[in-house]
Amino acid sequence: MVASSHRRGFTLVELLVVISIIGVLVGLLLPAVQSAREAGRRAQCQNNMRQLTLGVLGFVTAENKFPPLGVISDDPNKHNPHDYVMTTPYNQGIASWIDPSATPDPSEVPMYNWVVEILPYIDQASLSNAWVKTGMNPSGQSVPYGGSATVSMSPGQPSNAKISSMPLAVLRCPDDLTTSSGSGGLSYVANMGFTLWTALPFGWIPSPYDGGGQPTSYPSHPGVIGNGMGIGSGTNDPMLFRKLGLMSMEDNGNYGPPSAMPWNMRNTPATLSDGSSDTLMLSENTLAGGGAPNAYSKGTATSWASPMPMFCGFMGGGPICPTGNCAQANLTPGQDIDGSGWAMANMPGSFTSINYGQNFTIEGSFPFSNSAHPNGCNMSFCDGAVRFIKQSIDGTVYAKLITPAGSKLPVLLRQLPVEEDAFMN
Repeated sequence: MVASSHRRGFTLVELLVVISIIGVLVGLLLPAVQSAREAGRRAQCQNNMRQLTLGVLGFVTAENKFPPLGVISDDPNKHNPHDYVMTTPYNQGIASWIDPSATPDPSEVPMYNWVVEILPYIDQASLSNAWVKTGMNPSGQSVPYGGSATVSMSPGQPSNAKISSMPLAVLRCPDDLTTSSGSGGLSYVANMGFTLWTALPFGWIPSPYDGGGQPTSYPSHPGVIGNGMGIGSGTNDPMLFRKLGLMSMEDNGNYGPPSAMPWNMRNTPATLSDGSSDTLMLSENTLAGGGAPNAYSKGTATSWASPMPMFCGFMGGGPICPTGNCAQANLTPGQDIDGSGWAMANMPGSFTSINYGQNFTIEGSFPFSNSAHPNGCNMSFCDGAVRFIKQSIDGTVYAKLITPAGSKLPVLLRQLPVEEDAFMN
């Protein structure tokens, strides 16, 4: 008798069961893997921000003041150097680089932003030494040398445009995929308060559409009561902007001493009366500098050195003060209640809320906190701490974190102290 050599294999049903089990296990494992990868990218993003924050603090230690948000070589002949506001149309001076309806004034040269100022403190001394802020024209006169200049000032030295087109890993969040190839990307922006520029009432008209938002001179924020500096508004406080935001645009003094421009007033450690641990320094923005020319950049390519505020700063949402009336931002008389208008700094679902611009792609189109991370943004504080701030943070709390001196604001705007439990995770 011959023994049977028949071998029993898996039945179709058994194979389907095994495949189903494997599918379930993979389905359970993938979200965990994706979550771990996102946590790793977010941690790297936080490390980058921490280095930049320490760089800013290094600058502050050396200079005893915070760097400017952005620097544009401004001509004082275009406005009254003894006034806090421009006395000419918006199509002249620094404003010509912000007003969407204006043609850039040829006498105004975009120079650089806060990133250039901290290069020596983030291990980029060679780039800092190569950067040229002013040069000599053929007539032997000193002229401003902008960040977009493509001509080298000396043989063998790279131009400013070449320097700022170099990708620096510390300036880019791993999740930020919006930067154009070959341009110096920037994922981190500085706290500029509630206006694009302190010397003119430039707010922002938001839009639900990519590229639909526009700067506006409509006075809808507390920094623009009456005019940019608070003069004539009843507050009698020309230093108002220093209490509402950390950094601001300024002139570089190429046409004269910087003091000729009265809006050149920087915050110092002493002016952070709310405390450095309660004052925001940097935030993420995937739509900062590092892209092809567009309408927001007046047709110039942008980089990590671009000084236009839409490309290097972030602001609180609004309008805090509808039609310039800040009654809604007042403390309730006789009660420990913040003005209801401050909540507009971050209203979930509004077109200026944190992370609303996550699906936008046009650089400079969303000057508010915005990251590629789910549910919030990495932000740093003036004490060096870096925290993940949820996009659902209460707007009033967020407004207090933006203002360096909310407790010292004029009575019309004064804020109650912030409770740290409200933003610490």
